[in-house]
Amino acid sequence: MAGTKHSSGVTRREILTGAAVVGAAAVMTSLPLSSAEAIPVPQKWDQSFDVVVVGSGYSGLAAAIEAHDAGAGSVVVIDKAVIVGGNSATASGGYNCADAARQKPQGIEDSPELHYQQTLAGGDFRGEPAKVRFYTEHALDGLHWLEKMGVVFEPKVYTIVGALHPRSHDPINNGRGGAIVAALKKQVDQRKIPVRLNCALTGIVRQEALAGEVLGVQVKERNKVLHIQAKRGVVLATGGFGADVRLRSKYAPQYDDKLPTTNVPWATGESLIFAQDIGADVSGMDYIQLLVACNYFTKKYGDLANLGIDHAVFVNLEGERYVAEDARRDILSGRTMAQPEKVFLWIADDRAAKRYSLERIKMSLDKGLCFTAPTLEELAKILEEKLKVPPAAFLDTVKHYNEMVAAGKDSDFNKKDINLKTVEQGPFWASPTQAGVHHTMGGLCTKADTAQVIDRNGVIVPRLYAAGEATGGVHGTNRLGGNATGDCIVFGRLAGQLAARESVRS
Repeated sequence: MAGTKHSSGVTRREILTGAAVVGAAAVMTSLPLSSAEAIPVPQKWDQSFDVVVVGSGYSGLAAAIEAHDAGAGSVVVIDKAVIVGGNSATASGGYNCADAARQKPQGIEDSPELHYQQTLAGGDFRGEPAKVRFYTEHALDGLHWLEKMGVVFEPKVYTIVGALHPRSHDPINNGRGGAIVAALKKQVDQRKIPVRLNCALTGIVRQEALAGEVLGVQVKERNKVLHIQAKRGVVLATGGFGADVRLRSKYAPQYDDKLPTTNVPWATGESLIFAQDIGADVSGMDYIQLLVACNYFTKKYGDLANLGIDHAVFVNLEGERYVAEDARRDILSGRTMAQPEKVFLWIADDRAAKRYSLERIKMSLDKGLCFTAPTLEELAKILEEKLKVPPAAFLDTVKHYNEMVAAGKDSDFNKKDINLKTVEQGPFWASPTQAGVHHTMGGLCTKADTAQVIDRNGVIVPRLYAAGEATGGVHGTNRLGGNATGDCIVFGRLAGQLAARESVRS
């Protein structure tokens, strides 16, 4: 019954065993792992730049801009994809930071210290404190920098799924991550920084296999192998490996090819292997996050009507609520895996804090991927017809939830008071949703305040930097929703600035 109390905790065993038996999805392929090898120093470089940035998402574009502005005479961005942006272009674009100018008018108390504490705790204290603190203390500056770059954010902040606190900022007009990528790409173009697509990293060149400075990279561009010298430094901003079934299964066997992913197909992580070939260390590679953001029917990311957790409830196919909607992402995904058909219905009223653009919602509605109705009773009939959800149980659940809101306490799952809002204003929305592989929290080890890559002996690899999802140490076992964008921007900027300040090597 809807009023039955449940424990709000979840164990790592719950998450892992639930993920192992999720429904079928497309298998993503990548560069064979056996093709990675240390690259000898070429007798002659084909091309030369001061700073070589690998990857064109948030962190890569930010690094390129800052490297240029910090005095690098020549900067190049390379990306194996045929379009700019990677996962950043398809991401929600939520950016977390303590921002008194926006939060105070909404009655929200926040601080970089609270953000720091929640990020550490949300990752089970497996994040590196120094790195987490650097991020949270520089996140607001990163937001303001994005605004200078032309990104416009909504005046209202909210709690994105799994953020734990209302500090998430969205680009205006449902702009999402694509709006951030577009603004940064425009700045890159204004600086005449070349962005070379269909140019895949195939190795990193170091003076010796496990010693000396990083000299440049080897790439394959339109079937031609080239050696590109980096006279100041290389920045790896290649993202994670969530789309590479083989690599993610190496570290987390339960995340096999039966599990869908929110990632673009080229999020395959071979740069991490190339960096390890020259001695770089990695951490937290088995910390792989699922996100409840894949459509149940298509198994694809998106195709949903809602991403807000206030004015919303999550109910299973039995019409019952089973988790606090503002819980950690690992708890949300773990509990979802335990539900019938491993699916839930994201039920929201029209005031939900965050929705996709109306154009996208209409496309999903037209395809029958999500549903809407002017009243809860009419929505209940649709859900009974489409998914055999018992109407009485569903309506009782929403009624019970609204009664708890009126009483000021979620006595079932302890949803936070600030997110505890009624579901009663039509039209109403329902998105059948399941979990998919979303974010790889592990990656290259880097120095907290310089973004320099660290080797297996804890020594800096000279002239090699990394930022964003290609690195580990920020998020611990579980990333808070909205923290990835800030992570990419803060450390992408830092990597670009410091790579540009390296002495020029002939």
